[in-house]
Amino acid sequence: MSIMMPKVTLIVLNHNSLDKLGKEACKYLESIMGTDYGSLEIVIVDNGSTDGSIDEIEKRFKHLNNVRIVRSHANLGYAGGNNLGFKLYGRESKYVAFINNDVEVERDWLKRIIEVMENDPRIAAAQPKILQLRKRELIDSLGGLIDRLGRAYDLFHNLGDKENITKPFEVFYARGAAIIIRSEAFNKLGGFDPDYFIYYEETDLCWRMRLSGYRVITVPTSRIYHLGGGTTGGPTLKTIYLRRRNQLTTLLKNYSLKNILTYVPILCILYIGYALKRLIIKKDIAMFRAYASAILWNLKNLRKIIIKRKIIQSSRRVSDEEIMRHMMTTRKYDVISAVMTKEY
Repeated sequence: MSIMMPKVTLIVLNHNSLDKLGKEACKYLESIMGTDYGSLEIVIVDNGSTDGSIDEIEKRFKHLNNVRIVRSHANLGYAGGNNLGFKLYGRESKYVAFINNDVEVERDWLKRIIEVMENDPRIAAAQPKILQLRKRELIDSLGGLIDRLGRAYDLFHNLGDKENITKPFEVFYARGAAIIIRSEAFNKLGGFDPDYFIYYEETDLCWRMRLSGYRVITVPTSRIYHLGGGTTGGPTLKTIYLRRRNQLTTLLKNYSLKNILTYVPILCILYIGYALKRLIIKKDIAMFRAYASAILWNLKNLRKIIIKRKIIQSSRRVSDEEIMRHMMTTRKYDVISAVMTKEY
């Protein structure tokens, strides 16, 4: 006798996907629609597209009984768009899944993750093994790690598939490209921080989950294939600014005061040092402004950040020492980053 699986709402964002992905945009959606899971609702949230992609998506998929399409008149980013989808359709589901629109999935990917989460109510978030779409023998991410400065690293990125790793294991955060979250926890924690727009929103949310005593894992037997860049179109000065801005905000919100005083000054010095180096050696004024603006935004919005921080810290159940057990040291990150592909 088959076991009844709990309802899952799967949310996919669309923003000018025809411009960014061309004809393959609908092919990726077709793969996602082919997910083999009985109680599944799929919500496509359009973030103010102007390329006609949402009209094409409606033509192809609106007739499906389990598909809902939401049009936002503005681009709310990853955080705001996904929050909107959850607010409209995700509250009644036991789980909500957020997946990028540039992935192909194996049909049982979702079922394998839900089976693991159903056996441990402490797991608030999980991700599949994410492989690279163009080079399927290579890993994109087996989970997200950060060091104590909040610098992010995708576990085993660009390395060969680790087929011998089959058991679920702990990671610091689950990648936003495909993250499955217990709806109760998502709602309780207020979802993604809409001020982030894009980048670090899943890192911040998983950190808040850990502060509340939840676990975050990777389920390696669940597999998807990620193109990358389909949402943002690749790195730009704006995306660099958002990454650095949100990284700093994440430390300010989630660390204890002692660790804010320890690590935030170091991070700001690294930002300023790198920006000055680019300015002096390469005359790169635009990069200098991006890094300076990341710090200035946090200073200008410090009052708002403090209010958010008070809410987070008031519900803290876990010490920073316990949280740091799931982080890399800054030295280990520096060693790893020496052989990583550089990204500003």
